[in-house]
Amino acid sequence: MRPWTLPRIVPTMILTALVTGGGWSTTLAASLEITGVAATEVLLDGTTLGFLPLSEPVTVAPGRHEIRCEQPGFVPYKQLIDLATAEDHLLVTIRMTPLSRKTALTSNILLAGLGQHYLGQKTRGWFYNTAEIAGLLAALAGEIQRGSYRQDYLLLRDRYDQTINSDEATTLRLAADKAYSDMEDMESMRNLGLAVAGGAVLVSMLDAWISFPGVTGGAGQTPVATIHQPDSSGPAFHAGVNLGF
Repeated sequence: MRPWTLPRIVPTMILTALVTGGGWSTTLAASLEITGVAATEVLLDGTTLGFLPLSEPVTVAPGRHEIRCEQPGFVPYKQLIDLATAEDHLLVTIRMTPLSRKTALTSNILLAGLGQHYLGQKTRGWFYNTAEIAGLLAALAGEIQRGSYRQDYLLLRDRYDQTINSDEATTLRLAADKAYSDMEDMESMRNLGLAVAGGAVLVSMLDAWISFPGVTGGAGQTPVATIHQPDSSGPAFHAGVNLGF
């Protein structure tokens, strides 16, 4: 070995020893490992990672991230995770909760379409919501107006019974007949609104029963997450730097 190469080799060896022995790491991304029921779709920050089981851990930047898991027949799951440093290794075990047919049906009793929202069928849910609410509003408006026309009819009948003028009696009778006809129209409107609202509830329950998704995986409790710190006995990787003097 030529004497002049020694000053170049010694600093390189010292720096390498410091990097590898001192536990330094230049890893720029943390590691995220997700396990759970097979065929579960996994999304990280809105981007699909694939379906479980994933082939390998996911490399992510430190910080806050959102994990969302979806599978037919199960309640969608969402969880926020925090990776403090680039050395963190986060293991998330997903245990999906099955959807309940009973919940889907009984929710529609409270308001048509709630069961569809529960099953993730948003468009159908809003349709049934609108149908029942519109029916109830129409029924309410019809009942209020029917009551008003009924009061008019009763007043006209009283005046008709008390009048002794034939011309006035004819006018009052025609007005009373008109008020009675309007009252019947509003009663029909009320009944139609109630029928629409009730029909929305029944149809939404039947729809929830028929379209209830089949369960393709297992069940479990709420997903849990544990953070594993890297092994302090060794560095994340070894680095050597060649310094010239």
